[in-house]
Amino acid sequence: MDILAKSDDEILQIAEPIWDDIVQGANDKNWDLFSKYMPENEINAQSKNDIEQQWQQQPVLTSLSTSKEFVGILKRKNAVTVLWKHLSSADGGEYLGMLNLQTINSEVKSVGMFVT
Repeated sequence: MDILAKSDDEILQIAEPIWDDIVQGANDKNWDLFSKYMPENEINAQSKNDIEQQWQQQPVLTSLSTSKEFVGILKRKNAVTVLWKHLSSADGGEYLGMLNLQTINSEVKSVGMFVT
């Protein structure tokens, strides 16, 4: 499956359950759920430690609302970025969630997730 060959609607259908698992995994501080869609080479003790430190230092990363507002999709040379607006229960503020997806060995993988 080539993520870049998909329509925006198809990309959103693929991305939403991935992002939902990532947000729920972060909110629960559940590394296994959070990393479920990451490439195999990124699922390691160092990555887990880095993420767990971010969860401790940045309360917004573990307090995003599970409801979200779709903002858009950006397509680039080898990946797509899906954007959502979220609220955080940590401070009530609005945040942009960004999920980078890439096709790796015929599977769509999360190659980056950001909240700003």
